[in-house]
Amino acid sequence: MKTPSDDLFQLIQSLTRQEKRYFKLYASRHAIEGQNKYVLLFDAIEQQEEYDEASIKEIFKDEAFVNQLHVVKNYLYQNILNSLRQFHESQSEDKFHTEMRHAALLFNKGLYQQSEKALNKAKKLATENEHFLQLLEVYRWEHQIAHSRNDFVMLEDYVEQGIQDELELIEKYRNFLEFQALNDRVFIPYWKKGAIRNESEKAALRQLFDKPLFQSADHAQSFNARYFYFNARFSYHFFIGELAESYQYVQQLVALFEKLDRRKIKGKLVRYFSSALINLYIVQQRLGRFEEIPETLEKLRNMPADSPDQKRRLFVRSFNLEVDLYLSTGQFNKGVQQISPLENLFNEYRASVDKQQRLGVFYNLAYLYFGAGNYNHALDWINLLLQDPDLKTREDIHCFGRILNLIIHYELGNDQLLEYAVQSTTRFLSRRQRLFQVEAIMLKLMRRYPKWLTIKDKTKGFQALLDEMQLLKKDEFERRAFEYFDFIAWLESKVQQRAFAKVVREEKM
Repeated sequence: MKTPSDDLFQLIQSLTRQEKRYFKLYASRHAIEGQNKYVLLFDAIEQQEEYDEASIKEIFKDEAFVNQLHVVKNYLYQNILNSLRQFHESQSEDKFHTEMRHAALLFNKGLYQQSEKALNKAKKLATENEHFLQLLEVYRWEHQIAHSRNDFVMLEDYVEQGIQDELELIEKYRNFLEFQALNDRVFIPYWKKGAIRNESEKAALRQLFDKPLFQSADHAQSFNARYFYFNARFSYHFFIGELAESYQYVQQLVALFEKLDRRKIKGKLVRYFSSALINLYIVQQRLGRFEEIPETLEKLRNMPADSPDQKRRLFVRSFNLEVDLYLSTGQFNKGVQQISPLENLFNEYRASVDKQQRLGVFYNLAYLYFGAGNYNHALDWINLLLQDPDLKTREDIHCFGRILNLIIHYELGNDQLLEYAVQSTTRFLSRRQRLFQVEAIMLKLMRRYPKWLTIKDKTKGFQALLDEMQLLKKDEFERRAFEYFDFIAWLESKVQQRAFAKVVREEKM
C-alpha cells in the first residue's frame, strides 16, 4: 500500500505565524456556508507533531471530502503556495516578476506604451541585481512590442544596437557561469571528502586555475563573477594550507561586499554573511589573529535578517562560530557556560538548516563538552552526528566524529563498548580509504588500551604515541588532522596526568 505523502504537512509546519495568518485571510474567500473545510484541514494538520493520515480521516469521518482526501490535500497545498507567493510578493523588495506580469497584462490589452513603462521598471531591477536571464526576458518583450506596434524606428534601433546589447549580455552570463563553475569545482571535493590528503588532490585543485580566464579578477565581468573568483581563490589556498594567501583573498571578498551600498548588501545578505565574514573569521582564527575577531563577530551580530530562514541561518552560524572560538582558545568551561542557554534555540532551528552546518555544530558541541570534562553530554552530541545516515556530506566530520567517540568512551571507562566501537570505526575508515596516520595511531591506542595493566604501562604507551604524533604534525597533509582535535594535548594530558583543558590553554597562551 502506498504511503501517504507528507508534503502538505511539511509545508504547513514550515510556515511562519505571519504566513499562516495571511493564508487564512486568503482562504476565507473560498468559504462554503460560512465554514471553510480547507482551513479546518489546515488547522488539524498544523496541530500534528508527525503526519498521521489515519488520524485526519478519523477527525473528518463525517465530512464528504474525506473520501477524496488526496484531491483535497493537493488543492490545499496549491492554495498555500498561491498565498505564499502573494504574501512574499507584497513583502519583497524585488518587484521584477510583478512588473513583468503587469507588462504582459497591459500588452495583451494593446496598451503598449504602458507595457513599456512596466518593462522599464523591471529592466532597472534586473540590471541592479545582475539577473542576466531576466534582462533577456525584458529584451524579448521589448522586441515583441516593437513588432506589435509596427514601430520601425524601434526595430531599426534593435537591429543596429539592441541585438549587440543582447549578445553582450549573453557573454556576461557565460562569463558568470564560468566563474560559478570554477567555484563549484573547488568546493565539490571538500564537500565530499573534506581536507586534502595528498599531492594528487592538491595538484587537481591547482590545475583549475591554469585557464587564462582565471588568472585575475579583472577577467570577471560582473559583481557575482568577481565574488566567485575571490571565493574560489580563498578556498583553494585555504584547502592546501596556504593561510596567508587565503587571508588576502578573503579580505578582498569582504571588501567587495562592503563597497556596495547598504540596500544592495541586504539583497545579497546570505552570501555576504556565509561566504565572506564567516570565512574571514575562520582564517583569522587559524592564523591566530584573535585581536581581529571581535570586529568580525560584531559585524555578524549586526547583520539584519530579511526572513525567518535567514534568521535561523544567522543564529546557527553565529552559534557555531562562538563555540569554535572557545575551542580555539581552550576556554571549554567558559564556552559551556555561555552557550548552554542557547542550545534549546539551536535544537529548535537545527532541522531547518543546512546539513553541513548541522553536522559541524554537533561535532563542535561534542568537542566543547569533552574539553569541559562533561563526557556524557559530549556523548549525546556525538551520537547525533553518528546517527546521521548521509555519509556523503562532510565525510571528514563523520570520520573524526568516530575518533572523538572512541576518546569519549575511553574517558568514561566504557571498556566493553570501546572494543566494539574500535572495530566498527576501523571498518568505517578503511572502507573510505581516507585514513590519516593520526587516526591509525588513535586506533592503535584504543586496541592496546585494555592490555595496559598499570599506570606505568599506560604512561609509557602514551609517551610513545605522543612522540609519533609530534612527528606527524610536521607533515603537510597530516597536520590538517590536528585542526579537528588536539591529539597532542590529549596525549600530553595523559602522560602528565593533568586536565586536558589546562594543557590546551597553556598551548594557546
